[in-house]
Amino acid sequence: MGQFYAFCGKSYRKFMHEGVKSPVFKKYTVAGGGYKKNVKCPHCQSTDRTRLLYLFFKLRTDIYRNKTRLLHISPNMLLARELQSIPTVEYTCGALTPECFSPFNAVKVDVSKMTFDENSFDVIVCNHVLEHVPDDATAMREIFRVLKPGGFAVLQVPLALDLEKTLEDETITGRKERKIVFGQTDHLRLYGVDYFDKLSSIGFRVVRDNPFADNWADDLERYSLDRNEDVFVCYK
Repeated sequence: MGQFYAFCGKSYRKFMHEGVKSPVFKKYTVAGGGYKKNVKCPHCQSTDRTRLLYLFFKLRTDIYRNKTRLLHISPNMLLARELQSIPTVEYTCGALTPECFSPFNAVKVDVSKMTFDENSFDVIVCNHVLEHVPDDATAMREIFRVLKPGGFAVLQVPLALDLEKTLEDETITGRKERKIVFGQTDHLRLYGVDYFDKLSSIGFRVVRDNPFADNWADDLERYSLDRNEDVFVCYK
């Protein structure tokens, strides 16, 4: 029997390597981004950051027990399939290109200008999206607006742990330049630890929930997670 487990139930002695190689990710110790060894399941293709959120919802929330209205923006397909399958979850998938998410009956959603009413969702999941959005502050305000009081949003981004201030420059438009400065050709910024100040300024109460530091379970090593990656839980 293998040593590492994916949430598809299969186990392997080693996972596959996965991610984008970029010096800036190493320079600033980026959690949730970059090239990593032994993280991708050969069967279900889940990665460490997908398994992290699967475990978070299973072990740290009550959405499997309580009725929950959940909005998932531009989702990872594996996590979307899991969340949509939960009987207690009223699942809404939203994306700029809903045709790419047809298995989830996606609706068109611009995260910077959503058409949902205020206080519509108990939970919002918007992972690895904000680094692609031109006006991230407006997107954060929109997420806050449609989230119910007492609800929470999970807002993962690649986070540079050794970078105090977010790197952002609208004049950098070339794909090569973006990869050099931000880590990927399609990223518009590289978030530093001031990311949490940005979220707090919108009105969120931000909790960084780390599976190892906060002792989610006894056997976390078997999932090959990134010890540096927290779940960013943003409460309204």
